[in-house]
Amino acid sequence: MLCLLSLLTSSVQAAERFPDGHLPAADAPASAYGDDVRAGPAGQPNADDLAGIAEHQRQQGHPATALRLAQRVLVYAPDHPQAIQTRISSLANLGAHRRAEQLREQHHPDWPQATQNRFEADVATVAIRDGTQEQTRLERRQHYATSDVELAGSLESLNANLARFPPGSEASHRTRFDRLVVLRQLNRFEAVIDDYQALQRESVSVPTYAKGPVADAYLAHRQPEIAAGLYREVIGANPRAPLAVRTGYYYALIESEDYAGAAEVLRQLDANTPVWRSRPNQASPVPNWERSEVDRLLVLDATYRHHEEDALKQARDLYRQAPRNTDVINGLSTAQRSRGWYEDAQSTAELAAAYAPSDQATRLNIAENAQDLENFPRWQHTIEPLAAQFPTDSAIRRNRLEWQDRQHFSVEGQGSFGRSHGGNAVNGSQDGEYQLRLNSPWIEGGYRAYVEQSYRWGDYEEGAERHDREGVGVERQWLRRHWWAGLSGEHVSDDLGLELGWSQWLDDHWQYQLRTQTQSPETPLRAERDDLDGRLYQAQLIWRQNESREATLTLGALDISDGNLRSDAAADLTQRIQASAHHQTRLIGSLSAEHNSQLDSDYYNPEDTHSVGLTLEHDWLTWRRYNRSLTQNLSLGAASEWETGYGSAPGYDVTYGHTWQLTRTWSINYGVGWGQHDYEGEREQRWLGQFGFEGVL
Repeated sequence: MLCLLSLLTSSVQAAERFPDGHLPAADAPASAYGDDVRAGPAGQPNADDLAGIAEHQRQQGHPATALRLAQRVLVYAPDHPQAIQTRISSLANLGAHRRAEQLREQHHPDWPQATQNRFEADVATVAIRDGTQEQTRLERRQHYATSDVELAGSLESLNANLARFPPGSEASHRTRFDRLVVLRQLNRFEAVIDDYQALQRESVSVPTYAKGPVADAYLAHRQPEIAAGLYREVIGANPRAPLAVRTGYYYALIESEDYAGAAEVLRQLDANTPVWRSRPNQASPVPNWERSEVDRLLVLDATYRHHEEDALKQARDLYRQAPRNTDVINGLSTAQRSRGWYEDAQSTAELAAAYAPSDQATRLNIAENAQDLENFPRWQHTIEPLAAQFPTDSAIRRNRLEWQDRQHFSVEGQGSFGRSHGGNAVNGSQDGEYQLRLNSPWIEGGYRAYVEQSYRWGDYEEGAERHDREGVGVERQWLRRHWWAGLSGEHVSDDLGLELGWSQWLDDHWQYQLRTQTQSPETPLRAERDDLDGRLYQAQLIWRQNESREATLTLGALDISDGNLRSDAAADLTQRIQASAHHQTRLIGSLSAEHNSQLDSDYYNPEDTHSVGLTLEHDWLTWRRYNRSLTQNLSLGAASEWETGYGSAPGYDVTYGHTWQLTRTWSINYGVGWGQHDYEGEREQRWLGQFGFEGVL
């Protein structure tokens, strides 16, 4: 703390001596430079005093001022050693290391080895700056294979300097700080953290310019709280820190789930980043490239908060302003994809690819769109070379893992248990069911096989009924089309039934599905007890406007072998009414009707039933840590239900549950529920528990 206070005090003193870097006139007397400067023989400032001030200015971070002072000394004292050394060091500080090296070879300054080491460290720092600029230039031109060459050379120079410089010396510390910067630019994040922690163990104070790269490394290694603290230190020391530091701070807060803090950071970025940047001594301003980055970040922020409509509007506005900017085009494609408009997103991404086919972000965008459009060959042919070229990019790595998931077995299961009171018409006093399914890996062409087992049971007044089936099947999924065919039976071979299905998206808004089963599990258990079976025919039409509004129409017929034809129709409309980063609320309106052609049966079989209902669903993302999360789910439903011969009655349903995302590929869900409905005039209350899971093996 004392060292820091001393440094700040010296910096203030240096700034007060020459405010804004303004020097006295070249022929000004010694007193113009300060009371501590003596007069020389001809009235000019004393060479030793002025050279000492010049070196002090350089050490306090004012190399331009130091260079001008040293050059004034050399006008009337050409061989002054301190002025020569300061001139050379200042040139190196300013990036003119070639000129500095020429002067060093010309004058052979008799400076200590420590000074020579500092000079060589300065030269290495300038090379890092040049290498970083070259990396940026080449990446903008999509020359990724050679973009790191200069920085890799700088790392070798730094390592060589470290081997020569005495441990603990100023030059050694400076080199270790610079090494943090280079390693970060080369995306060697683990090495950055290791080196930083070594400096901490040695109680070495790391300057703010090197803490930004360290924060980037911690953020890349999914330690956002540490990263946020380091970003705060950098911004606290320099409120005008580079944009990369301030946006890094935003991402660290987002990944720490501090959305309120992230909103404040983004508000400041938006308010303090003008569209135009003025130029000294120039009448016309120039466009501020940082404004474009902030605008794109505003689009992403709206997406993170599930404000997809706002995100798309902002993305379209940016596109109208810069229709050939590939970053803007990719942002528009991402906003379209977040709304479920995958074909629109693909068309937009293709436009970006036409302008910059080798661009990293564009290629990832195309891979993600191919995934959503189920164009699996294109997904593979895009993501595999991309992952090989950019192995450290987290978004690319995740997308490739999702591709590789298709080469693994997967498993899913769902079960429930219910207990009823006050009625025995439908569920029995107790009931339960479960379904298990094991899927093979997907093979070329979008095919996979599966095996499954289902089990249902219920306890009725006349006794318990059990029904289980095992089955095998094959399915194909490609280009948003899906068909499946399966055989199932009791004890594998008894009462074999066939299931066939077909589903297809016609565009981004319309999907239809056709399904038939010859031994349908929709057949009532009491009918199964009497050796009856049901043949199901079902058609479904889905309209999806966007992520917030969706409607479904389902028509079905169950042809039971006792001659009864049970036909039904159902329609529902889902409207999301609230959305934020951690909360989403939906309102679902539903209509349904069912008719049975024969009434004399041993199972629940009213001639007609109708229902009009409204359900409120809320999901609360309570906790999240990258691939792991906990979401609480609450559903409240009420309906007006009508049954032939018994009139209308209200129906109620309440469910509450948890969904745990355990890893990227494994999740479990469980919950409890309560419902109250009338069947044949009797009021039934039912408690329900359920559990499910899915994952990749």
